[in-house]
Amino acid sequence: MCLLCLSLVGGVASAQSDRTGGTVTIASDETHDGDLEVTGGDVRIEGTVDGDLTVTGGSVFVPGNVTGDLTVTAGTANVSGDVGGAITATGGTIHVREGTTVGGPADITGGTITIDGSIDGNTRLDGDSVTVGPTASIDGDLTYRADRAEIDDSATITGTVTEREDSGMGPFSDTSLPDVPDFVVTPLLGAYLFLANFLLGAILLLVAPSFSESVSDRGIDRPVVCGGVGLVSLFAAPIVLVMVFLSVIGIPLAFFASYNIIFAVWIGLVYGAFVVGTYTLSLFDRVHRWGALAVGLALVSIANALPYVGWVLVLFTLLGIGAIVRSLYDRHVRGKEDGEAPDHPDPAPPVNETR
Repeated sequence: MCLLCLSLVGGVASAQSDRTGGTVTIASDETHDGDLEVTGGDVRIEGTVDGDLTVTGGSVFVPGNVTGDLTVTAGTANVSGDVGGAITATGGTIHVREGTTVGGPADITGGTITIDGSIDGNTRLDGDSVTVGPTASIDGDLTYRADRAEIDDSATITGTVTEREDSGMGPFSDTSLPDVPDFVVTPLLGAYLFLANFLLGAILLLVAPSFSESVSDRGIDRPVVCGGVGLVSLFAAPIVLVMVFLSVIGIPLAFFASYNIIFAVWIGLVYGAFVVGTYTLSLFDRVHRWGALAVGLALVSIANALPYVGWVLVLFTLLGIGAIVRSLYDRHVRGKEDGEAPDHPDPAPPVNETR
């Protein structure tokens, strides 16, 4: 789920398999090695994914290249890049634009479906409105079902064209997918992310209550320092992974650690929200750890839904990671929860000498 989205070094994109956030963009100069899952309110894939790509969002635009299969679930989806494998898409409005090349079969279900690109394989279209434009090319059979359908005579279709009377979905054959607007998809996605984050936060508070309080205290006490420590930690983690990866024995360890880093970033986001929520309640002279968690994650959900403020999630995550690192340092390296060394050691007991 997260966040997927906090990669601070372009060269470590292959170490991450998930991107999550209000607005998620894979830059045009970015190449991801391996499968990638992206979740966001607005998702734009401009770069290259050397593997399978799974995208979920209210609005999805894929002008980039995918060497494997492409799976899209969105209110609105536009595909204009090259896809090496099959394409599976579900949404309100789906458009495979002119110039797009799909190297495998296509299975598309939506409210409004438009095909203007090339598909190398059998194609199945199921929607309220289906349009196959004059520039479309389907190297295989076309099977479609729609209340309104337009198959242009100039379209190139090498196989047979079959119109189905039903959607082939058993007792729900007369039910078509509604046109899901973005303003419905985005709140639902935000509610799902809130519940997932709250579940993780509840586990942290129940399993490690004193440590969670320590993280909150350090984040509130010195937020700028914690943010800096979190930034350094995120920069240092990929360097450590590369050093481990250089040894043959370290290769599997590096892959295992890369997934742990993703989970650590998620924990950092939740703890950062807990710190902010605790501070917010303190402004009203209130102390309640569950309320603090809820308030902080509510702020995360708001930042996740609003455009142009996704950077707030980065600040929350850096604050949380830094507070975690400081708490671990104080507890395990210096051996004290309060982080301060004693002024004087306890005097040694007297030694009785016998002659």
